[in-house]
Amino acid sequence: MIPARIGIVGQAIRQERENLDLSIEDTVFLTVSQALANTGLALDDIDTVVQAGDDVMDGISIQHVYTVEPAGSFMKDESKVERDGAWALHYGLIKLLSGKFRCCMIVAQSKATQCSASAMSGMGADPFYLRPVGADGDSIAALQAQFFLQKSGATAHDFAAVAAVNRSRGALNPRSMAGEGVAMSVDQALAAAPIASPINKATAARAGDGCTVLFLATEEFIRERKLNAAWITGFGMSSDAYYPGYRDLTRAPSAELATAQALRMAGTKIDSVDFVEIHELYAHQQILTAQAMGFKYGASALEDVRSGATTAQGVRPINPSGGALSGHVIYASGLGRILEASLQLRQEAGAVQLKQAHRALAHAQAGLAMQANIVYVLEA
Repeated sequence: MIPARIGIVGQAIRQERENLDLSIEDTVFLTVSQALANTGLALDDIDTVVQAGDDVMDGISIQHVYTVEPAGSFMKDESKVERDGAWALHYGLIKLLSGKFRCCMIVAQSKATQCSASAMSGMGADPFYLRPVGADGDSIAALQAQFFLQKSGATAHDFAAVAAVNRSRGALNPRSMAGEGVAMSVDQALAAAPIASPINKATAARAGDGCTVLFLATEEFIRERKLNAAWITGFGMSSDAYYPGYRDLTRAPSAELATAQALRMAGTKIDSVDFVEIHELYAHQQILTAQAMGFKYGASALEDVRSGATTAQGVRPINPSGGALSGHVIYASGLGRILEASLQLRQEAGAVQLKQAHRALAHAQAGLAMQANIVYVLEA
């Protein structure tokens, strides 16, 4: 059980395929400004800031020092996490639980047009055995998908079905990345250009430019300001072995452990969860993660995809926002899953609002083929 109530009270998100007019500093400034306006907060209300980004993306050492001022964290308590913003959220949560701060801003950003996603993800591969053979995020994920096909009974049609549902749902969501959240049939998803078999451009998330901002606050702060909050009642995280060859790629045991930890902390069960936001960088990872979480209605998470149970109208909705396939910013799209889940719980998701949204799981991943996973339980 979390010793004090901490809530998510505000947000802004900016996702673009590419923006050659704005620097990353401009993007951070505009997104933070929008988040403050959306929430009715001022910079003086923010006690501490945690940023998420990485020097690898732009080749600048200690990259976040350039976004201190655009993020409004000049002369504030400020630090950085070199992983998805979902992990920065955990750091911010712990800061608030220390009792020293009342309101924390999380800022996650990157600009993929400055560095290809392949080059960036390839830096996660070891330099002696994996990089020389061209290993990167796509190729290792393709190996994972191939193993999953062989062991689970899934087909390329199942992966295309996930992509079609998510991207079509993303077409309804104004927070999606233009050109990625689009109405799409399963046949269109199957016919997309290949990347690394069985992954293609429809079943893989395309990295773009952008920033995601979330505000966390203590219960005392939230009550004083009469803010609408989604409460964090549990969280868990776990990392698997580094080398993909040391793991059973058809499973995600670290996601399973992280989910179990989060549910135990929240004092609830998976059957009481209304919906899940999964950080699916590839369509097959949505099925694999749902299976690891135990979030299923029929015999398996794969069966739920085939029966339609995972659609927004189904009994086990997954990624009602459209997911990362409808908008992916490296280091920010995991935090984006938490943003979308919190909007659902606060009844502020707009065109993609679910009828029943009282308790959710929000997931993020890091590393090649989902080496690390973090899961939050959020409640209205």
